Amino acid sequence: MKFKLLILLLLPAFALMAQADPAPAPPAAPANTPGPRKIYKTRNYKLDNDGTSFAAGIKADDLKPLVFALDSDSMKGRETGEEGQRIAAQFIAKQFKDAGLPPKGDKGFFQKIMLQSAAWKDIGLKVGGQEFSNRSDFYVYPAFNPDQPLTEMKDLIFVGYGIEDEKYNDYGKTDIAGKAIIFYNGEPMGADGKSLITGTEFRSNWSVDWRKKVQLAKKKGAIAVFIIDPNFEDSQKKNRKAISAYGWKPVGTNPEGKANDFIPNVFVSPELAKTILGGKANKAENELADLREGDKFKPVKVKAKIQLRLDKETQMLEGSNVLAVIEGSDEKLKKEFVFVTAHYDHLGMSDSTVIYYGADDNASGTAGVIEIARAFEEAKKKGAGPKRTVVCMLVSGEEKGLLGSKYYTEFPLFPLDKTVVDINIDMIGRVDERHASNPDYIYVIGSDRISTHLHDINEMVNAEHTKLDLDYKYNAPDDPNHFYERSDHFNFAEKGIPIVFFFNGVHPDYHRPTDTADKINFDVLAKRAQLAFYVAWEAANRPDRITPNVPQERKKTGMGNE
Repeated sequence: MKFKLLILLLLPAFALMAQADPAPAPPAAPANTPGPRKIYKTRNYKLDNDGTSFAAGIKADDLKPLVFALDSDSMKGRETGEEGQRIAAQFIAKQFKDAGLPPKGDKGFFQKIMLQSAAWKDIGLKVGGQEFSNRSDFYVYPAFNPDQPLTEMKDLIFVGYGIEDEKYNDYGKTDIAGKAIIFYNGEPMGADGKSLITGTEFRSNWSVDWRKKVQLAKKKGAIAVFIIDPNFEDSQKKNRKAISAYGWKPVGTNPEGKANDFIPNVFVSPELAKTILGGKANKAENELADLREGDKFKPVKVKAKIQLRLDKETQMLEGSNVLAVIEGSDEKLKKEFVFVTAHYDHLGMSDSTVIYYGADDNASGTAGVIEIARAFEEAKKKGAGPKRTVVCMLVSGEEKGLLGSKYYTEFPLFPLDKTVVDINIDMIGRVDERHASNPDYIYVIGSDRISTHLHDINEMVNAEHTKLDLDYKYNAPDDPNHFYERSDHFNFAEKGIPIVFFFNGVHPDYHRPTDTADKINFDVLAKRAQLAFYVAWEAANRPDRITPNVPQERKKTGMGNE
C-alpha cells in the first residue's frame, strides 16, 4: 500500500518532467534577489561565429585610458551645451575615426541636437512684506511649473499631506477652489510606524510621485501649491539636475506642454512653512499629531498675503549625439538596426573650481560603447559580420532629462520600425554596497518588459560567456527608484523597441565631484561591457529579429537620472 501511494505521489512530477523544455535552467538567483529568475531558452539556431574572439578585445587596459581622458579637467564635467561636452564629443568621434569607422551621422559622426527651455527671468516669493529666495528658502522643478509671472494669494488652506484616497482623505469636504494650499511631502505614518494609507511599513505612490498631489489640487480648483519638505537640503542635493534643468526639451517637441499641465507648485523649507502658516502653524502641527494617534484630520484655514513670481524666458542650447555605424553584411538584415547606447554628458561645474567628473556616470559606459564599436568594426574587417547594422551611439543631454536620446527618437537617422533593440549602458564601473563581497555582478533592468526573447538572450550569453551575477532587484515594476524610467533606453522603450539596461547601482560618489576615475574597477567594467557586446552580437546575427511580445501599458515620462 505504501509503495502504491509513493507511485501516485511521484506521477505528477514525472509528467511535468516529460513536458518540460529541454533547455537547462539558469543558475539560481541569490537569496536577496526579489522573485525567481525566469527559465530561459537556449538558442535553436546556429551562429557562424559566437563573437568570443572579438569580445576578448574589450579589455581593462584599453578602457582605462578612455575613462581617464573623459574624466580629465579639460572636459570640465562634460555638461551639455558647454565647452567640455563639445571637447568630449570630438574626443569620441576621433576614437571612432581612428578605429576605421565611417562617419554616418547627419554631420560627420554627429547628430546635432537643438534644445530649448524656459528659464527663469524672474523667480521669487513674498510672504507679507518679506522676500524669500529660490534655492535658499524654496525650490521648484521648472519642467513642472507654468510660466506665471505673478500669482497673488490671500486664502490658504493647510491640507495635511494633500492626499485623497479610497481609505484616506486630507481634504474632507473643504472647498479649495480659487485658493492656495499647503501640505507636507510624503504621506502620513501612524504612531506604530505604518502608513495610514497602505496599513504597512511600505509607502504608497503618493510618496513616490509628488506630481500626483499637484494634479489633484489642480483638479479641485487650487491656484497654487506649497509643499513642505522636511528634508529640504538633502532633496536639493539629490535632485540638483531636475531643479536646474529649466525644462529642457528638443526643439519642435512643445517644451511648455508638460509645464502647462500644472499649477504653480513650490517646495518650501519647514522654516518658510511656519512663516506662511503664521499664527496657525501650531494648530496645523497639532492636527497632524492627532492624525498620527488615530484622530480624523481637519484642514486648517489661513489668512495670508502671498505673491509668487514664476516668470520664464526661452533659452536655446546645442549638444550632439555621436554615432558609430557598423553596416550589416547581410543584404536583407542590414536594413535592421541594433543600438548600443550610453550618455557621455555629466553635470559640469558648480563653480569655477568644482568639477563633477562623472567617471562612473557615465565615462564608464561611454568607454564601454567605444570599445564595443571597435570590436564590431574588427569583426567586419575580418569578414565575420555583423549581419544586421549595429549603431553605437553616445548621447548628450541625459543629465538634463534624457534629452539626447529623446531627440534621436523624435528625429531618428534610421527607421524606428526597423530598430530591433537598444542595449543601454549607464554606470558600469563601480561596485555598490549590496555586492561588496562579489563585484562580478550587474543590475539588469527592462530585459523582459517588452520582449522576453531579449531576456532569454541576455541570460543565455551571460551563462555561456561572462557568468556575471545578474541582479533583477531594480527591474521590479514597483521599484521606488524608478531606474527603468531614468536612463536613455526609456525613450526607445516608449517607442515600443525592446531594451535592456545595464547598471552597477548607486554609491556615495553618485552625482558628486568625487566620482573620479581612480575609483573605477576596470576589470569589472570590461566584463560588463563584454556582456553588452555579446547581447548586441546575438541580436545582430540571429536569424530572426527580437520582437516585442509583452503587452504594454502607457507609462509616465521619467524625469531623468536624478
